[in-house]
Amino acid sequence: MPAFIYLLLPIFFWSGNYTLGRLTVSDGIDPFSISFLRWSLACLIILPFAYKKLWRERQIIVRNWPLLVLFGWLGICNYNLFLYIGLTSTTVTNAVLLNSIMPVMILITARLLLGNKTSWLQNTGIIISTVGAVAIVSRGNLDTFLHLSISHGDLWIIAAAISWAIYSVMIVRRPQEMSLIGFFACTALIGTLCQAPLFFLFGDSQLSSFTTENWLSILYMSVFASIGAFLCWNTGIQKLGAATAGHFIHLLPVFSIGLSVLFLGESLFRFHYVGIALIFSGIFVATVLNKRLKPVT
Repeated sequence: MPAFIYLLLPIFFWSGNYTLGRLTVSDGIDPFSISFLRWSLACLIILPFAYKKLWRERQIIVRNWPLLVLFGWLGICNYNLFLYIGLTSTTVTNAVLLNSIMPVMILITARLLLGNKTSWLQNTGIIISTVGAVAIVSRGNLDTFLHLSISHGDLWIIAAAISWAIYSVMIVRRPQEMSLIGFFACTALIGTLCQAPLFFLFGDSQLSSFTTENWLSILYMSVFASIGAFLCWNTGIQKLGAATAGHFIHLLPVFSIGLSVLFLGESLFRFHYVGIALIFSGIFVATVLNKRLKPVT
């Protein structure tokens, strides 16, 4: 399938995770339990398909263990845990707005860590799509920004975005001789192990208090937002690069709104259409147009 589909699918899956994560936290389930149970279940699902790869690639894992630990810590442990912690004490508007700056963080991180340079079309595209994301999360009203306040939850969301930006940039350095499913399973196990002591120390939710909806939400997070999204995202970055992948983060507000319209009966307003048009225009400029004009420049 087209390379950009590998980046669209994770955004859709993560939009569902964002919505369900907020609902689950609102039900009183602590973020340490949500994140640990999500990834524990994901590991149980993926291991039957990956254990042979892990055994064959054990020497590669031993040689590259510091890098694999970094990936597991940043992408599996930090990002997810920080996001759920942030959702306990910040508004949805603030969280979505702060997540919308992730493409900028990815571009900056790629320049700092890898020395990557961006073209003027990429920069133009990210500005256009950023304006679109801002239009959506602010509901087309400048007062939304004038009344924003930074809370502890906002800081956790920013920390999550930074972790994901570093992960997305450094993923090109993953051991190329390692299979994608082996890499994912290995980092998922490492990230889950990193979360285990935090879960036992700070997790205070009783499993017996989980409702059927809570368990279904965690199942969705495990299968789609974890396994499906991470495999697709890593594939997309390998095909299109971190800078291009960063632009697709702007689709989070779009997909989140679409889910709310379908499942919560919410309505679309003029600023939604304007924002969505700007986001897709920015992605087109930064990806398709930039690729077509690159040989000329």
